[in-house]
Amino acid sequence: MKKQITLLLLAILVLASTSCGPTSEDAIKYNDKIINEQVLIINKMNTLYKSLDDYKNHEQMDRCYSETMKQIETGTDVVSKLDKFGGNSDFKDAALKLFGVYKMLMQNEFKQMIAINKLPDEQYTTEVKEKMTQLNDMSIKKLDDGLAELQAVQSAFAKKYKFEIKKT
Repeated sequence: MKKQITLLLLAILVLASTSCGPTSEDAIKYNDKIINEQVLIINKMNTLYKSLDDYKNHEQMDRCYSETMKQIETGTDVVSKLDKFGGNSDFKDAALKLFGVYKMLMQNEFKQMIAINKLPDEQYTTEVKEKMTQLNDMSIKKLDDGLAELQAVQSAFAKKYKFEIKKT
């Protein structure tokens, strides 16, 4: 009888420990997978921004643009393959939405900024300079808005799974 009770308690303990759902550690790992992909994309975008400063080096701008687009595709692919976490895909979906914003910006605003940067000096008029400023301002606003959405979802995710987000 004592062995049966011990076995029953052991079975209940095993069942209870597996039915509690994902742990904070699991959530941190999931968070890190998503954010690592985002960081890789942002690093490529920052390199692209820097390449715009050297407007005479067209090959560098084109290479940085291509590398950024490839990193967005890679990051999107990696995050798309992640399973739902705890039966919920809100965090994953928010990251994919942000990556979509990155891709849209690259195909629109960044592509136009690169084209403007490739203009000969004599064609770089006040109007063109204003257009460049507008494109840059629009892209920054869209990036900020998209990032704010992801951060709100990430914050709720961290709160739910009881871990702290550290900004680096």
